Amino acid sequence: MSIPMIRLDHMSHIYEDAEGQEVYALKDISLQIEPGEFVAIIGTNGSGKSTLAKHFNVLLTPTEGTCKVCGMRTDDLDNLWKIRQQVGMVFQNPDNQIVAAIVEEDVAFGPENLGVPPDEIKHRVSDALKRVNMTIYAKHGPHLLSGGQKQRVAIAGILAMQSQCIVLDEPTAMLDPIGRREVMDTIRQLNAEGITVIIITHFMEEAVQTGRVIVIQNGELKMDGTPRSVFTKVDALKSMGLDVPAASELAFKLREKGIPLPGNIITKEELGDALCQLG
Repeated sequence: MSIPMIRLDHMSHIYEDAEGQEVYALKDISLQIEPGEFVAIIGTNGSGKSTLAKHFNVLLTPTEGTCKVCGMRTDDLDNLWKIRQQVGMVFQNPDNQIVAAIVEEDVAFGPENLGVPPDEIKHRVSDALKRVNMTIYAKHGPHLLSGGQKQRVAIAGILAMQSQCIVLDEPTAMLDPIGRREVMDTIRQLNAEGITVIIITHFMEEAVQTGRVIVIQNGELKMDGTPRSVFTKVDALKSMGLDVPAASELAFKLREKGIPLPGNIITKEELGDALCQLG
């Protein structure tokens, strides 16, 4: 049996507010993410989803309970760099992740800091850029790239570290539709290659593309299941202030009007097929 990529046992994260009162950003969360999974974490602003993701890369450590990555506890400082080699993070603003003036130098930054030999770095950079379809931009300045291309360079930097898990915190929030599609196509392909992918998103059409959806509300785990099992609970998600995929919502409203549609519709293709069958 394989070791979980990430395992949380009754994990909480507490901070002090301006009045010195303790506030639970995360409360008593237990979950397990296996190697190779494709997971979406959704929740309203302030729900705790980004705080949760930062524990996976040891940007934060638990106040209570434990977080383990590849079997290593995140609150043990001796594990810090081992964990960060296994789990890379991509953030919302692509410009904040660029550290070099040339794309291939940016991708090489992580392996260089690990002391990887130059020939091996060259091979890793070439392979990483190929995997995110950015080889032709290797000699370009990152500032000349689109937002989606910059995010793919950031992902390439994680691949060059030979990380087994990529955590993306709202990576498409600042991108146009083309950039969003570029990033989603890239991470779907990497997941197909065996990379564990965890994406925090407020675009429900992105969450539908994953294999598992985790819903966080007020720092607590509220739902955890397949996209179909989660997004067919339209009333419950709406009561949390969350959107649902457009197809799920339209099918829900049509059922309320008495139109006999299946209760498990979550994509526009499924909705179209179901409506055609009514004819």
